Parts: sequence; C-alpha cells; structure tokens
Amino acid sequence: MDIDYNLVQRAQMLLTLDHPLTQVKDILLREGYPQDQVSELIEATEEVLNYLVPPEYDEDKIGIDILHPGEKVQDKKPSVDILIDKHSGRLNLLTPQYQETWRVANEVRKAIRMQRTSYGSYLH
Repeated sequence: MDIDYNLVQRAQMLLTLDHPLTQVKDILLREGYPQDQVSELIEATEEVLNYLVPPEYDEDKIGIDILHPGEKVQDKKPSVDILIDKHSGRLNLLTPQYQETWRVANEVRKAIRMQRTSYGSYLH
C-alpha cells in the first residue's frame, strides 16, 4: 500500500516531539488520515523500533520487566525495569521512579537472601 507522504512527515514530526506511538496513531486518526494507512505506518514503525533496540544487558544479567498500573499487556513494549547480576546478586533499578520497581526489588532481594542461606546450609 502506498502511504501518503504528508502522513509520513506528520508522524515523523510527532515522534520527534516524543509522543508515544499510540498517541501518534490517535492524533493522526483525529486529523483525518485514512485508518488503514495510519495503522500500516504505525505497525511498520513499531516493528522497526523493536528491531533496532540494542540489547540492554549481557548474558551475565537477568532482566525483569514489570507491568505497571495502567499499562496494557498488548500495547506494552518490552522494557527492563530491574537488572540482576547472576554472579553477585546485585540489583540495578532502571526505573526507580516507580513504586512497583521498589516492591519487586525488595521481593527479589528476599528471595536471593533465602536462596543463599539455604544453599549455605548444604555446604556445611
């Protein structure tokens, strides 16, 4: 399908202004652009953005993605909120501004402590 060049330019401008893709889609539809073209453009943009995202952590770390209140599972892009070093057990909070990140981090710390104490009893 051919996508209107003006639609592409408008979407680029909105993305440059740091609007999320879902909001860009809503704005474009409200402005009267054809729904099929808008949907195709947004889906293609999302695929490219997901493809171009570099890995956020290496194989020595475990990433935890938290579903925050108000987020919908089908619209959520994968993101890492907490990184755990597999060797040291050290946690790195990538989204400390969210209360849920702290709650999950505290539960992970408890689990790591419990695992270390139960593992330590096998060594004695």
